[in-house]
Amino acid sequence: MKKILIADDDRSILTLLSYHFRQNDFEVTTVDDGKKAFEKARKNPFDLILLDLMMPEYSGIEVTQMLRKVGNFTPILILTAREDDEMKLTGLSAGSDEYLDKSTPMKEIMVRAAALIRRNQMYNPVPASSFEDPKLEKEQTLVTKHLVIDFVKKEVHLDGNQLDFTKREFEILELLAQRRGSIISREELLKHFWGISDAAETRTIDVLISKIRKKLDNRYIKTKRGFGYYFEENEA
Repeated sequence: MKKILIADDDRSILTLLSYHFRQNDFEVTTVDDGKKAFEKARKNPFDLILLDLMMPEYSGIEVTQMLRKVGNFTPILILTAREDDEMKLTGLSAGSDEYLDKSTPMKEIMVRAAALIRRNQMYNPVPASSFEDPKLEKEQTLVTKHLVIDFVKKEVHLDGNQLDFTKREFEILELLAQRRGSIISREELLKHFWGISDAAETRTIDVLISKIRKKLDNRYIKTKRGFGYYFEENEA
């Protein structure tokens, strides 16, 4: 069952949203101010977070900014009663994934919410707990127009030439390739491979990524500024 956190200080709207999401098989958690929303989202996993723009304690935009700063990249949909294009741009710039007016039909809100969840693994960093997904073992080789990665033989070929990777360089490339489309933060990579998530040590990841990129002719490994790294397999 999908989990959603809904934050709104208007009890009637909170009740309405809760009803419709429960009718669509969501497990719903509700709060009535921004501070509670931040604490709930920081401590509990959700598939989607729905925030009112104007709330006591913290606004929807402030909650979004705070969550992104602590590495929470759960899809966020902000609802507002204000028709303000500038505010919409501010919300999206803060890290929200969707921004809708409260007059939007409920059916459309549900469709947008479902779309955000579907796109999550393509847009947000993968939680560390999901790195060990057994489905990853099913993929043995990644083949693109110019690149071949053999996950069994631990070999990488670019334009027909075999590349020389260290064990850790290959492991990082392998993880990014198998999670292609997903953005993985430096802190998550540190925790996965070294068991630490100290921001002061993220330079280690940057150096390794730089070496991997150089060997791949600066292709495939991309950066989402402020978020992390991802593997892009599309080629010209």
